[in-house]
Amino acid sequence: MRRFIFSILSILFIHYSFGQAIKNPIINKDFPDPTIIYTEGFYYAYATNSNIDDKLAHIQVARSKDLQNWTILGDALPEKPSWTDRDFWAPHVLFDSAINQFVLFYSGESGNGKCLGVAYAKHPAGPFKDSGKPLLCGEGFVNIDPMAFIDPKTKKKLLYWGSGHAPIKVQEMTDDWSAFREGSKSIDVMHPEQEAQYDKLIEGAWVDYHQGYYYLYYSGDNCCGPQASYAVMIARARNPFGPFERLGVFEGSNRSVLLEKDSLWLAPGHNSIFRDPKGNIFIAYHAIPINPNTGKPDGYGRVALIKRVHYQEGWPKIEDASTHSAPLTLADPHIFYDNGTYYLYGTGAPDGFQVYSSVDLENWTGPVGRDRNGYALHKDHTFGTMGFWAPQVFKYKNRFYMAYTANEQIAIASSDSPLGPFTQDTKRALNGPTKQIDPFIFFDKNKAYLYFVRLQDGNRIYCAELSNDLSQIKEETASECLRADEPWENTSDARWPVTEGPTVIKHAGLYYLLYSANDFRNPDYAVGYTTSSHPMGPWKKHRGNPIISRRLIGEDGSGHGDLIQDKQGNLHYVFHTHFKNGQVAPRKTAFIDLKFEHSGNLPIIQVDSNSFRFLTVGIK
Repeated sequence: MRRFIFSILSILFIHYSFGQAIKNPIINKDFPDPTIIYTEGFYYAYATNSNIDDKLAHIQVARSKDLQNWTILGDALPEKPSWTDRDFWAPHVLFDSAINQFVLFYSGESGNGKCLGVAYAKHPAGPFKDSGKPLLCGEGFVNIDPMAFIDPKTKKKLLYWGSGHAPIKVQEMTDDWSAFREGSKSIDVMHPEQEAQYDKLIEGAWVDYHQGYYYLYYSGDNCCGPQASYAVMIARARNPFGPFERLGVFEGSNRSVLLEKDSLWLAPGHNSIFRDPKGNIFIAYHAIPINPNTGKPDGYGRVALIKRVHYQEGWPKIEDASTHSAPLTLADPHIFYDNGTYYLYGTGAPDGFQVYSSVDLENWTGPVGRDRNGYALHKDHTFGTMGFWAPQVFKYKNRFYMAYTANEQIAIASSDSPLGPFTQDTKRALNGPTKQIDPFIFFDKNKAYLYFVRLQDGNRIYCAELSNDLSQIKEETASECLRADEPWENTSDARWPVTEGPTVIKHAGLYYLLYSANDFRNPDYAVGYTTSSHPMGPWKKHRGNPIISRRLIGEDGSGHGDLIQDKQGNLHYVFHTHFKNGQVAPRKTAFIDLKFEHSGNLPIIQVDSNSFRFLTVGIK
């Protein structure tokens, strides 16, 4: 948008894990207010006026195959329009199939203030030719930052714009984008000075439609120069004309910031949203690089960057930047899937359970829990003071529940979100005659079954029915499912034999109970399974046990996990191993594929040893 000062910029890198490594900035020159589109097999990026090879380009355009390697093509608007001679700011380009043209929206200086303009081209690189007159003019810089949007519901063609301490507006346009539709009026959709930071001036509107919501991204206050203070904020609505609810209102924080400065980048903002051919969502924006040696910018040119965006819990989340990935060290792990997102929980945090999230089971971020320090469950709100082990999250009667172990007892807490906070109205454990751990709740034919471990002459796996409100174990139904009585289950001939970590799945009319055996510190800790025609048993152990062990995957202490079925219906097992051979803790989180093999009367579980991998989380 406004002024810029370009200097030679040092390259600062950020790594992204979505199948390829992207180094930011993607365009390491003054390339402000970037819009990126994908068309004709290429990504095209457009930006505010700047010099290319010592010559001013009115609208910069660049092209890339892979989002990393860009070729600066030149000026997309080489012919200067008659109504403006400078300040060609904030371009937005779209392809309109109804008129079979690429349409460029931008702003320029008329001599009496900024105006909105529109130009057309047959090719995404241009040359674009202006329509010959501005869409709208006014004093100051109120009429800048146009963003065109075709409503996917109504197919109405809309234009958003605004800055200069005035509201962001929207108005319907004609079918060819050459003028505002006759009889239409501009509607204010977002006002400045609603929050304590960044919104004395708001601009750079961008609207993205996703799963029933129109998301309004906007930036403020000061984009440029030594006093730059800029950030991206977010609001949403069910209608493209509003009313838009800011994130800060929804959360009660009065802070709607989605992206702001960090140790590497100053004044990030003025974004666009785009999708790659696989449907992955990205945010493109500009920022001023910070010299890591001085902690200050060397200059004030604005370079172009991108990050991944995921919509979670009804709001966009920007994927954390990371310089590298680190192994996840959650023992007794459990993955829960809800509404397009996977949530990973496990043993490891001292005061409860943290949670990590992913949309693909490969790239994990976090901890992202809503309680302090990324916790989904914290001991301040639930039963237990220590020994938080083996969580399981599930949805029941439109509410989320977590069953877990603390103080060697089992408790259940609830939340309105997989991110927590999980709480109890009354801090209490489930009833039982002895110590009991490792809960797994399974629903079948309108009954809730609790599979768990009782510490009675060893760790023995039990099953019992739960009350309908999940508050009580029906003790009269409790019965032992299995104990360690096979050689592989007690390789050290321990006096206290161990079977633990139950998880249950129903397949082809049979119930499969996966479990682990041996003490978790034993390198021979391993996974087997047993089957039954009824959820309470009797159970028959698989003759090919163990199915996951150090002999199969080459890692000591492989066990205590949970089954997860992905979006495509494929089955996996998440579990832990020892940190390394000869060192138990911290235990690393691992993942392996499995499937049911129908090769006889009884389907058996087959594990793909080649699919074994450790899960990692991106960290800065």
